[in-house]
Amino acid sequence: MNVKKCLAASLFLLTTMSGVKAQNLSEIKGKLDMNRPEPVKLFKVMEGRMEEVAISNPSKNGYFGFIFQPEYKGFYVVGVGEAISGMKNKYKFYFQGNDKLSLILNDSTYTLAGENSKENKLLTDWHNVVQPVEYNAINVFRQSYKEFFPILTKVADQSATWMKGKSSGNKEFDRLLAQTINYDVAFYAMGFLKTPRTIHPSKEDYNDYLKNFHPADYLSNLELLKYPYGTRVLGQLAYFNRRDDKDVTVDKVINAIPNDQLKGEFALENAGYARSFTNYLELVDKYGKYFLTEDQKRRSQAIGAKLASFKPTEKAINFTYPDINEKQVSLTDFKGKLVLVDVWATWCGPCKKEIPALKKLEEELRGKDVVFMSVSVDQLKDKEKWKDFVSAENLVGVQLFAGASPDIMTNYQIKGIPRFMLFDKKGNIINVDAPRPSEPKLKETILEWLNKS
Repeated sequence: MNVKKCLAASLFLLTTMSGVKAQNLSEIKGKLDMNRPEPVKLFKVMEGRMEEVAISNPSKNGYFGFIFQPEYKGFYVVGVGEAISGMKNKYKFYFQGNDKLSLILNDSTYTLAGENSKENKLLTDWHNVVQPVEYNAINVFRQSYKEFFPILTKVADQSATWMKGKSSGNKEFDRLLAQTINYDVAFYAMGFLKTPRTIHPSKEDYNDYLKNFHPADYLSNLELLKYPYGTRVLGQLAYFNRRDDKDVTVDKVINAIPNDQLKGEFALENAGYARSFTNYLELVDKYGKYFLTEDQKRRSQAIGAKLASFKPTEKAINFTYPDINEKQVSLTDFKGKLVLVDVWATWCGPCKKEIPALKKLEEELRGKDVVFMSVSVDQLKDKEKWKDFVSAENLVGVQLFAGASPDIMTNYQIKGIPRFMLFDKKGNIINVDAPRPSEPKLKETILEWLNKS
């Protein structure tokens, strides 16, 4: 590999150089051999998450490189794509300072080429063993468990004795690698179960590895957060831990995690899915006591700040759309009444599934100061289909047609339907991601607010 070309094509990450000894710097040089060239990224591991720290744009010949000062002894990640996309086309390597890594990245794996540390040579030997499980769990989404389980069984069997007689000479790393063997197999096994497949296995279909798997072993300490996939696999492990429950809830899953800081990590993951400040506050009220580190508290505050424009008592963002008779109707027309808004479409199965519960709720609250408003986001070409559906289903309440690109979707950051939103009598927000009519909590919330005035 041409080192000069590699380094010339690189974007170097250098910590402040004053006081940094040259021998503490680590060097990565490589070549990208993929069908579609992309920037190569270097990530550090922050509490079980990947955080991008540098980008190297490969040369015409694919050469890339980094020189950096490791912030800690442990795993860093090199690969392509965003951190949010997980470990696909990304690979972990060990750095402690004064390390060299030389590799070739291709579409399905990587190979070492050139001068490399003993630690990364041994880590790569293990990667070559686990790679069939990794590739089939992360890259091949349509593979069935009948094809995958024999691969998992073979690798799991190999992993049991693979470390025997192997050593890098670095005792700290060797202990980490011995643990990594178990964590890697667990991560890929859990990942397979949680991704789309042609056929999903039942418990009876599990291979011996999964039948004897104990997720609590991984949920009881903070070692999980040393890995770039730590928080991603945390949720998978937590749900697998409650796989025998008929009614799995977030509460049950969190309460079954033995470690409090990991409880906090799982709660933060769910907080990140919150689509309203109301729902965010509910989660923080329950689980904020598990946000133990400054990093967790900072991330919680960032999630809340992102949703702050949708706080309860904040003024609703108005919208105006035609009803079934082409009369323009606005949200602000209903001051003095609670308004439940249902954003839906005739093509949306989950939306239509809520209609019977919505009708029942409308009947139960008939005569009270609450307006039921449904806003269709069907395509413009399907407007007549919407009218026919409203008539055939005898939908009552206020029926509005917004079309496929309405401001209601943009203004309220709606990325999926159905979405129910509840507004008070003054035209202020109660919750822009309210429970669905099929959930008893929606009726309870409406009655609570009706009783306030």
